[in-house]
Amino acid sequence: MKFYKVFFRSILPFMVVFTFSCAVITVNIYFPARDVEKAYENLEDQLMNPSPEKQSPEQQKPEEKPSKDTNSFLNPGSWFVQVAFAADDLAAKISRHIMKMPEVVEAYRRMGKRIKEINRLRDKKLVGESNTGLLSPLTKLNRTQALLMKDENHDRATVILGMAKAILQINHLPINKKNLDKVYPQAAEQFAKLRRSRAKPGWKIQLPDGKWVVKK
Repeated sequence: MKFYKVFFRSILPFMVVFTFSCAVITVNIYFPARDVEKAYENLEDQLMNPSPEKQSPEQQKPEEKPSKDTNSFLNPGSWFVQVAFAADDLAAKISRHIMKMPEVVEAYRRMGKRIKEINRLRDKKLVGESNTGLLSPLTKLNRTQALLMKDENHDRATVILGMAKAILQINHLPINKKNLDKVYPQAAEQFAKLRRSRAKPGWKIQLPDGKWVVKK
């Protein structure tokens, strides 16, 4: 009896480690950063500035080969996922997924309608482009200005969430809170990157390290 007790105690730590390792499942989420940024550009050009001459993301022909971006959220070496996507233009594929999300399409259209008012706030340096993809107040705003910024940020958050959902869809993963929490920060990061690149000289922008500068 004593032998069994000693034996059990000796293997108990290994059993705990084995059980825990079996319970942990690593889900690789491929995040093609450059294609995401391009998809954001396509969607803005299509939905915020509609023009009869412009083609929809579904009609656009690939202008370049999909990027061989190795920026996987959990596994940078997920080369097999990249190979699976190599035959398609990922930016267009992502755009198509988002175009099927009515709430995101409407958010883009509302953003397009208020763009002149938002530009006035940015021109006067009342608000700036934060590194989260949202507008941030740079001084005390009046009620009208604060509500305008609030509505803009609500729509931007809807767009970023839509992008996170699209990334999960191309990865064939369930859209749930756990997976969205993993992808949303990177979707926001790419949206913020586009906001900085499209900012006009004189606007305040926040760099990834948190520093605020005036766009030159």
